[in-house]
Amino acid sequence: MSRKNEVMVGTLIVVSVAAAVLGTLWLQGALQTRGTVEVQARFREVGQLMEGNSVKQRGVTIGRVEQIQLEPGGGAVIVTMRVDADVELPADAVVVLAPESLFGDWQAEILPRSRYPEFEFAESSDPALLPGYALPEISQLTAVADRIAENLAVLTDRVELAFTEETALNIRRAIENIQEVSERLTSLVEQQAATAEELGGSLRETTARISEASEVATRTFQHLERVMASGQIDSLVVNAGTAAGNVRSLTAELSGAIHEFKGVLASADSTFARIDRVAARLEAGEGGLGRVLGDSLLYVRAEQALNQLQALLEDFRTNPQRYIRLRVF
Repeated sequence: MSRKNEVMVGTLIVVSVAAAVLGTLWLQGALQTRGTVEVQARFREVGQLMEGNSVKQRGVTIGRVEQIQLEPGGGAVIVTMRVDADVELPADAVVVLAPESLFGDWQAEILPRSRYPEFEFAESSDPALLPGYALPEISQLTAVADRIAENLAVLTDRVELAFTEETALNIRRAIENIQEVSERLTSLVEQQAATAEELGGSLRETTARISEASEVATRTFQHLERVMASGQIDSLVVNAGTAAGNVRSLTAELSGAIHEFKGVLASADSTFARIDRVAARLEAGEGGLGRVLGDSLLYVRAEQALNQLQALLEDFRTNPQRYIRLRVF
């Protein structure tokens, strides 16, 4: 009975080992019956990628990672992948390494370069090597998070050092000043808007007046064109020529009159000169008239004579018989 149990246990162990081996080979693609091709990619680093990890395209497994080795010189890592031969790769294919699950498994995904234009892929002069890029692993992210935490701690200390009660009051005053400036700017903008509106009204009114003037000018030009077309312009030109001739003749007559007037002025000047000489002689008492004007006694006598003459005339009108005697035969 114990012998039979031992055989059963041994058989179960062999079957389990065989199943594990076959499962591993199947997972690695060793048991695939379809044809495969080899694809290589160049990376600056591969993170936690291991041989046997899956190769995917659009989320579908198309192969396995076959080999991971350093490039000669150690400047990069060359990853060899075995993918299905019937899979058509993109024309601008690149390979991105990223975690496949939360348990540490990684994968290589083949996709177009345009999917991640911001990534700096590891280029190669060999066209057979696809450009590759590896996303940061958890340890790198943790290290980056630690540095960020340290920077935040330093920043917090500096903020606590700089942000005192006085700083808060200054910030409050600055906010109040900004609010006041904003209100002033708003008022200024409103005033400018009102001014702009008034200016717009003036411009509209000016435009309307210009339009009216343009219409008047248009009508004038049209009337002038009709006048020119009707031949009236010829009569206007003839009339203008006649008027010009009349003006020329009038100008000639005025010129002659002015010449005669100049002679009259010359005679008047001579006459006035003579009158000035006579007046000067009269003032000097020369001649009879000068002596009369200069002798006051002669003026009194002349006045007495005139009075006597007037009395004689009065007496003649009153008693004419004294002076006139008529006899009738």
